[in-house]
Amino acid sequence: MKKLFLLRHAQTEGYSLSNPDYERKLTERGVQDAMQLGQLLHQRDIVADKMVSSSAVRAQMTARLIANGIKYPPSEIQIEDELYQCSERDLLQFINQIDDTSINNLFLINHNPAVSAFMYLLSEKDYGFLSPCSLVVFSFDVENWTEISRGSGKVEEMRVPENGFENVSL
Repeated sequence: MKKLFLLRHAQTEGYSLSNPDYERKLTERGVQDAMQLGQLLHQRDIVADKMVSSSAVRAQMTARLIANGIKYPPSEIQIEDELYQCSERDLLQFINQIDDTSINNLFLINHNPAVSAFMYLLSEKDYGFLSPCSLVVFSFDVENWTEISRGSGKVEEMRVPENGFENVSL
């Protein structure tokens, strides 16, 4: 059994010529939301075997805050340039390349529209557009990440900041 903890980065500053997209940081609310979600996951004894983040500043900041909450060493977060401005197919290809069978709980922090599209690709259900700092937990009845394919994921839970990260009824 494999679990994917798919997160959209937390709320960010607006884009401007003086604040390029790649360098946008989290707002105060974004920091608070990511810290709250990290604490909630820690209270539920959620453990990450591996955490991967897009290289954009906002995704890395979100990943570090979640990592701190669940006691995952921030220095071990894998930062991937290829995940910035990627598609849902790129995300699937990325996780299919994970060949370490000891990784059961994978955290992946990325951006919309890829995150919402990836959620649809894995579940083949339309849950809409995920808001910042949303978490979707998928389970896969497989032994290897290479076996994950379109429609093979079951959404176990969805948590959004708008309702205090209570599990959304699916």
